[in-house]
Amino acid sequence: AAVGIVDQQQNIREYYFGSVSRNRENPPDSHSLFEIGSITKTFTATCLAKMILDGELTLEDELESFLPQDKVTVPQWKGTSITLKHLATHSSGLPKKPQDSGQPLPSGYNPYDPYAAYTTIDVYDYLSSWCNLLFEPGTRYYYSNTGMGLVGHVLGLVDSSSYEEVLRREVLEPLGLNETRLFITDEQLPFLAPGHDENLDSVSNYSAQDIFQGAGFLKSSLHDMLIYLQNQMGLINSSLADAIALTHQIHFEVGQVTYDDREGTYDLSIGLGWHRDLLPEGYTFYSHGGRTNGYMAHMTFDPETRNGVVLLCNQSHAGAITRFGEDLLKALNKYGVSSVP
Repeated sequence: AAVGIVDQQQNIREYYFGSVSRNRENPPDSHSLFEIGSITKTFTATCLAKMILDGELTLEDELESFLPQDKVTVPQWKGTSITLKHLATHSSGLPKKPQDSGQPLPSGYNPYDPYAAYTTIDVYDYLSSWCNLLFEPGTRYYYSNTGMGLVGHVLGLVDSSSYEEVLRREVLEPLGLNETRLFITDEQLPFLAPGHDENLDSVSNYSAQDIFQGAGFLKSSLHDMLIYLQNQMGLINSSLADAIALTHQIHFEVGQVTYDDREGTYDLSIGLGWHRDLLPEGYTFYSHGGRTNGYMAHMTFDPETRNGVVLLCNQSHAGAITRFGEDLLKALNKYGVSSVP
């Protein structure tokens, strides 16, 4: 595991635990690469916000206006269409993933890499023939990988390139995140911390074609994620400051919620990609987690105290890292970074 802590004075602490794998006894370091899973969604949302501010699209634009009408029919709810705002706030009514429908699994489907086989045509077919909205768009919250994946797909279409290209140009390069990639290079392979499941057995890395890339497939290092965290808290001035601020604005109110892996009741609101929790202790935390078959990650920060933490681990275990990240930030808010051993 790699853990990073930042406070408003820009004190930074880094901690490394365990070994990279059973066969490599050295601990990870600041340049070790981990899958960050659904934290990718906040990168996608930042890219969306940048293109909104540049006047290339709006949150009220309907999804169907960007997709080829001769290839796909986007589901509606009694005439209500899905907008980019619905997709970016998990209020579209789209199920989490195509596997939740009756659509036949695509050729070469691997349950241990569940998105890799889905082509653009497969997802278009899912939307057209197999996808039933769970509720009227804009009325409820339901977490959807399909929804945020479609945001990334639209960004590539608007740019006449690809999600990977837009993300690199609009977000990764301006922030100086040189170790963050959808697809790691041959030069980066020695830095990859291999993924492990709950039993510590080695597993393959996640991959995705086009549409699902924006939902959860970035690989990054603690070095880069600490830069990203400092940008989220306004501790680094960059050309993306306004776009980041837009992702923090609340665009959908969920209300009171409880979590299986945390105690108490939370008041949940959704920015673009980011989840904002008002905690029983009175703290306001923005956060996002990520979990793949062999990794888990979590980033959470308090915009008022400008304290934040990021955790990366190359073992996947349901729920564990989110609770730890939140508890760590509570302690940081209460005692300060100087108290962390």
